[in-house]
Amino acid sequence: MFSYGPVPSRRFGRSLGVSPIPRKSCSYSCIYCQLGRTNDMRIERSLFYATEAIMSDIRASVIANRGGIDYITFAGDG
Repeated sequence: MFSYGPVPSRRFGRSLGVSPIPRKSCSYSCIYCQLGRTNDMRIERSLFYATEAIMSDIRASVIANRGGIDYITFAGDG
């Protein structure tokens, strides 16, 4: 599952979050990261998941929420 929410946003209303990268795959290991230390340091671009799999999950979330989503926000778990 790639999408989560929708979560309330002060600026955007209800935002559906989408995380298209594996957990803790990042080019940094910030000490303040809410997810802890980075397990998989990467600097090269990669395709982690099939685009259609991500899009299918987004469609399912939009349908499940009956269109009650104002924005879609892409963010990583890195």
